Amino acid sequence: MVKFFPILIDIRDKHCVVVGGGSVAERKVKTLLKYGAKVTVISPNITQRLRKIFLEKKIGYINRKYKKGDLKGAYLVVAATSDRKVNLQVAKDAKFLVNLVEKTEKIKNSNIVYIVPAVVEKTSLTVAISTEFPALSRSLKNELSKFFGKEFALFTRYLRKLRREIQKKVPNTKKRQSIFRKIASEEIVSILRQYGFKEAKKEVEKILNEI
Repeated sequence: MVKFFPILIDIRDKHCVVVGGGSVAERKVKTLLKYGAKVTVISPNITQRLRKIFLEKKIGYINRKYKKGDLKGAYLVVAATSDRKVNLQVAKDAKFLVNLVEKTEKIKNSNIVYIVPAVVEKTSLTVAISTEFPALSRSLKNELSKFFGKEFALFTRYLRKLRREIQKKVPNTKKRQSIFRKIASEEIVSILRQYGFKEAKKEVEKILNEI
């Protein structure tokens, strides 16, 4: 069993390569574009949806089979062909992050193999779920999506703005961190869940008025 280290990375404007043009590759491309990546697809055939995205100039497309050297400069690589040998070769050739549609135990080199977890997103709140059984991850994602309602999206957006203001007004690091802990405490989260965004905001404002 491979135990993955959970991490979130910024792929905005990063050169990402997806090898493969089927439904799995299409799904991977959509996800990468969602997070701002610059995507190039390599495959002799692609889905209609991928072709549409290419014609809209949202991705690059190399219309042929993968060959060594195609990954030069790639920050992140997805091996998503229907050919296991090609996928393994892509993973071996990748110099940095590689997502492989195969058993990760097969890779014996020093590349950084990553998996894409099930994700719950509420504006700037992101919860990633990973288990050894993908279907369970999807079920847990659906449960957590219900658990974190609209109020959490509003609250995280509010705290993001507030954080910048506090950073400007409070130069002392220890005092600033103390304030952050108070306005994002379990007590505040409990109020948010039970009574909604407006009540949680009132409690945060009380804390800030005491500074």
